[in-house]
Amino acid sequence: MGDYRLAIDVGATKIAYGIFDEESKIIFRHRTSTPIDIMPDELTAKFYNEIDDVLERSQISLSNLRGISVGMPSYVDYDHGFVVTSGGIHNIKNYPARDVLEKKYPNTRIVIDGDTNMAALAEHKFGAGRGFPHMVYCALSTGLGSGFIVNNQVFRGSYGGAGETGHMLITPGEGLECGCGNRGCFMSYACGSFIAKHAQLAIQNGEQSMMSSMVSDISEITSIHLAEAYRAGDALAGRLMDQLIYYIALHIYNLFIAFNINCYVCGGGLLNMGDFFLERIRTQVDTFNKQENQKIYIKAAELGGDNGIIGCAVALEDEK
Repeated sequence: MGDYRLAIDVGATKIAYGIFDEESKIIFRHRTSTPIDIMPDELTAKFYNEIDDVLERSQISLSNLRGISVGMPSYVDYDHGFVVTSGGIHNIKNYPARDVLEKKYPNTRIVIDGDTNMAALAEHKFGAGRGFPHMVYCALSTGLGSGFIVNNQVFRGSYGGAGETGHMLITPGEGLECGCGNRGCFMSYACGSFIAKHAQLAIQNGEQSMMSSMVSDISEITSIHLAEAYRAGDALAGRLMDQLIYYIALHIYNLFIAFNINCYVCGGGLLNMGDFFLERIRTQVDTFNKQENQKIYIKAAELGGDNGIIGCAVALEDEK
């Protein structure tokens, strides 16, 4: 068995590849796009072609790999390496990811897990969660999700779906419908894609906002426009920013009450809004927290966009 690890971080818009050496250093990187409407057979062919290309270009043979590890933006049945559903890549459901990779790369260890679990592994070992035996990674991005570290190990639950916390319901049957099939989950109020939908609907319903002048069509409004309008004092952007921060803080506080885990490492694109964003979340969580002498640590992720592939590499470390 070799000492190199191939890590693959699959996102809704990109796939990042990294090869790690025995000292956990990235020695080769590659990135490709993820077509939003990619079908399962197309994803399989994409994996085959790009893995072969990465190995060839890095001059690392398959026999020198300790394994291949893939983080999916999905609800993953970890024990079976099976993607149940994928919020980020809608056509990828009931996808036997480990089986299709083992077919092409037999005798190679294959690990499949959710991307938030991979990010949690990375931040716990090398990032903002160092020193905490229990930690929650909170992905604040296009979607909303979590990765749990309990007693220094990933906690996945009975079916592998622990961490799908964005789909916890707060207004059942009310509000916007999420890809999870329900209306009124946390994600439908507090993530990048849905806060943009709230902005679009408000403007369609007659609310005035400078966001409408930032794009040629209001369907193009994103959380980036929201942040810019918020900083300029736009009233609608201010209301929606309040909503976003309130529900993210409520999500974190409810996890604290449920699990009594005190460390929450936040990563993802929404943190690019500015320093105010995480600071306001901390303030709101402190407002909720009535547990005397039980501090809740809310920290910014330290590994940036690399935490996905770093976590994939960590996931292969338990077998030397």
